[in-house]
Amino acid sequence: MPYEFFLELLFPLSLRHKKMFGVDSYYIGEKIVFALRKKDNLLEDNGIWIASKIEYHQKLKHKIRGLNAIKSYGIKSWLVLPEEFEYFEEEANKLSELIKKNSVLVGNIPKTKNKR
Repeated sequence: MPYEFFLELLFPLSLRHKKMFGVDSYYIGEKIVFALRKKDNLLEDNGIWIASKIEYHQKLKHKIRGLNAIKSYGIKSWLVLPEEFEYFEEEANKLSELIKKNSVLVGNIPKTKNKR
């Protein structure tokens, strides 16, 4: 599992794990909060993916340095804290604090799919 230290920072939260787009995504209740990606291709997208509403992206970028748009999937409502960022672990720690505080800046409730 990539970035095990980040999961340890979130203890004792009750995280639910699910595969999504070949990455490890994590939910708290019904809210998708983050995903972890570490692959051999598209290295700039390796890191901690943060689920967020687009209107909160600027506020998140002020709180957590190094955040970028995800390039490989064209998902606009997510940001990535790249593994290659010089202060990756330090900023991951800040992100874990936001998640533990249930910050409105982090997480989305996925739209339910119509099954017709």
